[in-house]
Amino acid sequence: MRKNLSNVIKFEVTRNLKKPTFWIAALLLPILLLGYIALAGFTGYNAGMVAEGTSDTSDMTLAVFDEATYLTVTEITNPDGKTQKLEVYGSKEQGIADLKADKIDIFYFIPADFNTTFTVEVYAKPSSSSIFSSFDAPIKNLLATTAAGNVEPTDFAVLTNTVSVETTSFSPDTGEPTDPSEMLANMIIPVVGLVLFYILIVMFGNRLTTAMVEEKENRISEMILTSMNPKDLITGKIISLITLGFIQLAALLVPVLILYLFGVNSGIIPEGIVISWSAWSIFSTLSLLLFSYFLFTGLCVTVSTLAPTAKDASSFASVLIILVILPLFFLSSFMADTPDTFTYILSYFPPSAPIALMFRNAFGTLPTHELFIGLAVIAITSFFVIRLAVYIYTRTALEFTSKVNLRKLLSSPRKSWK
Repeated sequence: MRKNLSNVIKFEVTRNLKKPTFWIAALLLPILLLGYIALAGFTGYNAGMVAEGTSDTSDMTLAVFDEATYLTVTEITNPDGKTQKLEVYGSKEQGIADLKADKIDIFYFIPADFNTTFTVEVYAKPSSSSIFSSFDAPIKNLLATTAAGNVEPTDFAVLTNTVSVETTSFSPDTGEPTDPSEMLANMIIPVVGLVLFYILIVMFGNRLTTAMVEEKENRISEMILTSMNPKDLITGKIISLITLGFIQLAALLVPVLILYLFGVNSGIIPEGIVISWSAWSIFSTLSLLLFSYFLFTGLCVTVSTLAPTAKDASSFASVLIILVILPLFFLSSFMADTPDTFTYILSYFPPSAPIALMFRNAFGTLPTHELFIGLAVIAITSFFVIRLAVYIYTRTALEFTSKVNLRKLLSSPRKSWK
């Protein structure tokens, strides 16, 4: 490695690692993410407890008047396994009167035209009900038990949609049956790689697009280029940015892995979740992640060299990020068993290729030869993107105007930079 190139990498990495803002950005996201997950889980748990508490009828006095004479049973089995018997009334008026007198808690009325309206009326006293209350489970239990006695067990299972369906899929490579749980286990690592790449885009996209603009805005490029070749500067910037990105990614993953291990050991995470740690899954995920981030960094740096100000760089970056995440808008196309023409186009269109290939790798529709073709497309594109960034920077490094000078961009480079 040339001395100037190594100096750029060393300087950029060391300078950013010494900044408190670098570590704040690295640690703030996982802290906020974990806090959000904990808050959402706690809120959902409390809401579930409230809903369960307001709808629990095991300690209530239930009554029913079956004007349609449809019911054949008046006992239900609660979720705790205990049997609860409903009081039978002879009139609707008497049931409502006893409800108002606090003699019963819930009153069910099955009208005479139930066989045509299929409607049951439920009455609850104010102290037992709220906007989230639902007391229809007991009466539905009685109706289902009665219906089960009127039809054959097979017909009842079909009508209540309790028929279990077992599906067997065959591998296109071996012809042997595939296990759905195994297919899900094979998806986890590729999906994690896709999520990590998306995090890299969200966290570092703006910083990558302003990597070279700050030198031009501060007029530091005038001094840098007196002793350094633009190619060394651009390449060093890209390598240092990739290194910093993975350092921050590691800072994000370490607490996540610790929490995952804690969750497995404490029983919070179900033991049934299996992850396939196959060598091929790890290789394909890591190679796609590394090549894709290299391409994305190169594209951002190219935009940064083209834009004269940070404001212009942000405008160009918005278009670039839309092209990169384009496959997210066509997720259903990637979930199909057989990729269509549009899926192939997104898979080999350089800006969208990273996420498109990661989707296909996760859903198992990316053959080995297409993986290597996709990696080759990304690698070749990255090479030309870096060359383009060097080309642009040699012509716009000393351009401090608010607009891109196309004539200077297409002119010959300075002889001292060749």
